[in-house]
Amino acid sequence: MSERFEVVFLGTGSPLPSADRCGAGNVIVAGDTNVLVDCGWGAARRLIPSGVRPPSIDVAIFTHMHTDHMTDVPDFLFQRWVGGATVPLRVYGPEGTQEMIDGFLLALRRDIGFRLAHHGDKLSPDGIKVEVTELPTTKAPEQFLDLGGLRFEAFEVDHFPVVPAFGYRVRFDGRSAVLSGDTSFCETLAHASEGADMLVCEAMSAPLMEQLISMLKLTGRNREAGLMGDVPSYHIDTGAIAKLARDAGVGEVVLSHIIPPIPNDAAQEAVFIAGMNDVYPGPVRIARDMQRIPVTKRGS
Repeated sequence: MSERFEVVFLGTGSPLPSADRCGAGNVIVAGDTNVLVDCGWGAARRLIPSGVRPPSIDVAIFTHMHTDHMTDVPDFLFQRWVGGATVPLRVYGPEGTQEMIDGFLLALRRDIGFRLAHHGDKLSPDGIKVEVTELPTTKAPEQFLDLGGLRFEAFEVDHFPVVPAFGYRVRFDGRSAVLSGDTSFCETLAHASEGADMLVCEAMSAPLMEQLISMLKLTGRNREAGLMGDVPSYHIDTGAIAKLARDAGVGEVVLSHIIPPIPNDAAQEAVFIAGMNDVYPGPVRIARDMQRIPVTKRGS
């Protein structure tokens, strides 16, 4: 019998406001091991409703240093600590990860002191500590972590001018999942996705973005229209995802980091992915916050 291997989607949104989708955040569940990948706005508050106890997470990984991927880190650190964590959190990510963690811990310094003074030995001083490892930038997936057979490999993606930005390939129990991070189409993502059982990919609908930009211009919001016009240059659209998944022989595609925002509505989700199955024959779905999706073997 296969061991449990699934992706818990804490936040499936982008920096754009959404009533249904928080900022980027996932938990990789493999057997009894939980690993947090990114922690954007609102993601930490999704942990407990998703069935993941914060102190059950001793490793966190980050794809890049955009706000929607890391601004809920202080809430996660606090929930993990007061929930009973007794060992430091191990954090991995690209260059800039140490600076990000140092900044959050500095902002929390007084709060940490107050709570230790108030609660005493009910809180472990080690539970709020963080140990950071910044990963080298590599084109091909390179393993950096093995947690009892749960293996993580990092590779660079193209989110310029955000440099470096990483995607991750995760292997467990004979199955593999690729998390794209934020990226435009790039050969490094295509290579890492070859033969993957699941591709968790950020996604932009080009037609819906064009509609949004046109609406902003019609209502005189030209500055916002200009900002939205910059977005397609460093995100991957649904058509390119379908071609990549087809050529890489991916078993299943799960879309997240949805741009522009859409609600949890089947009809609008169908519009968002329209045309993908004309190119890619496998299953395509849009993840929702707090959804758990198992990684299954291709063809099973």
